[in-house]
Amino acid sequence: MKRKTMFLLILGFALVVAWVTIITDEQLRERLGSNLYIIGFSITGCFLLLLAGYIWDQTLVKALRSLHDTTNAIQTEDIPSTGDESDSDEIIGLARKIEHMARSLQHVEASYKGIVEDQPDLICRYKNDGKITFVNGAYARALNRKRNDLVGADFPYFVPGAAIADEPYTFESEMTFDDGRRLWIRWTQRAIKDDKRNTSEYQAVGHDITERKEAEAALLRAKEAAEAADRAKSEFLAIVSHELRTPINAIIGFSKMLSSTTLNLDQREQVEMINSSGLALEKIIADILNLSKIESGKIDIERAPFSIRLCVQDVCALFAPKARSLALALDSKVDPGVPEIVNSDEPRIRQILTNLIGNALKFTERGGVSLEVSCARGEPIEPGSPRRVARLFFAVKDSGIGIPADKLDHLFLPFSQVDTSSTRRRGGTGLGLIISKRLCELMGGTISVESRVGEGSTFRFSILTDFDEA
Repeated sequence: MKRKTMFLLILGFALVVAWVTIITDEQLRERLGSNLYIIGFSITGCFLLLLAGYIWDQTLVKALRSLHDTTNAIQTEDIPSTGDESDSDEIIGLARKIEHMARSLQHVEASYKGIVEDQPDLICRYKNDGKITFVNGAYARALNRKRNDLVGADFPYFVPGAAIADEPYTFESEMTFDDGRRLWIRWTQRAIKDDKRNTSEYQAVGHDITERKEAEAALLRAKEAAEAADRAKSEFLAIVSHELRTPINAIIGFSKMLSSTTLNLDQREQVEMINSSGLALEKIIADILNLSKIESGKIDIERAPFSIRLCVQDVCALFAPKARSLALALDSKVDPGVPEIVNSDEPRIRQILTNLIGNALKFTERGGVSLEVSCARGEPIEPGSPRRVARLFFAVKDSGIGIPADKLDHLFLPFSQVDTSSTRRRGGTGLGLIISKRLCELMGGTISVESRVGEGSTFRFSILTDFDEA
């Protein structure tokens, strides 16, 4: 390039010298005569043409150097360098670099094509009109057709006019093939943008999720079967419980009638044993029946006004004789902030308190049992309404034997007991706490327990209710 520039400068200098010589030599001008203008215009034209060529050449060299720098910035790791970086002819060097770039692009394209072909997923591309432009081998094998037949065909899930956002769009569909196979495919579609951020075509990748769908269907069938079996169990327990109540009531009734007759001491003790056993069996049957109703969703929570203080007094009065016989204290305390009348299901609250206090007395040998009731008042049910929401909190505390920490999580499970040995001293089916838990949940509350071995236990539960503010 330097030699070419030197040659142009020398030629330009020679034209300038020739033109100056003609202008300054008077004898030469006279000798040329009228040819002087022709020669002068020719020299001027040649000089201007030479100058234009030089400027064009420099512009072209500048563009080539820019392209040369661009090619140097591109890494072609897979193509070894030829060592022609110092080639004097920049055009030839640039051509070689472009050739290297082309080979590198072919190598990269072949590598990516191999990756796409090795994929088990269905991959295709299609234009804005839904016509397929490319499919991989897995797509062709799935449809059992040749690629040439698929290129130009419509993408099965193309919707004319449906815009696909810049973010990937995922959906699931069931495909039926010519050979009768039915597969679930999870498709992921994305728009392919050009340099101007315009959508040139779309790419769709389909992953076979048939096994997952079959597993989900199997789990659903198993769940439905388990629910049907559970309903059948609950219905069976309800029927059996009802059928057992009739003979149990007869046993209890006749034992009471028999106890009113003339009996000796041994006979009276035997009748009392029959009566107490019948009552215990009636309690077990009632618990089973209640649990079966709750599990089957056949129990309804009623809402009626009642006095929570009278309810607490009645429950404590029910257990007072038993507490005295065990030499235990039984106390109750209702916070002054608790409304006099609340709207809730009093029988269910009595049932929960009966279960908790009965258990507390059963597992307490000395000390006593206490029941505390408090309240948190909420906002009015409706703006301007005198009726307000309230949450009642109950705490049943005892000084009994306590519960080990590793047994606390099993308390509220059906038929679960702390002592499961054959020599356990205290009876029960373990249904009272799970029934209490379910009833609390039905009344919008929860139940929990705090306990330490040898120090006693505290069962806390809450219910959601409402009251009329005076």
